[in-house]
Amino acid sequence: MPSATRFRARYNRQRRMKVTVELQAFLQQYSPNGDSVFEHTLPDGATVQTLVRDLHVPEEMASVIVVNGASADFDDPLADGDRVTFIPPLSGG
Repeated sequence: MPSATRFRARYNRQRRMKVTVELQAFLQQYSPNGDSVFEHTLPDGATVQTLVRDLHVPEEMASVIVVNGASADFDDPLADGDRVTFIPPLSGG
């Protein structure tokens, strides 16, 4: 079996999880379907940073991260069923 085929077979066997994502304000532009709240599938063991990269959200734009109502960091692991909210930096005064 060619190496690319083996890789896809192994990748498809990985366990997956679904999280609910909320992108607030202008971060909604990074939604894969245009909705501010949506489900997203990730590989088991994914972290907040995995999700940020998967959605192509610039890390500096995800200044406040909330997972299940609690403050979170990029290296925090995610679990099936988590709700992740990204809040952009605020400006003004």
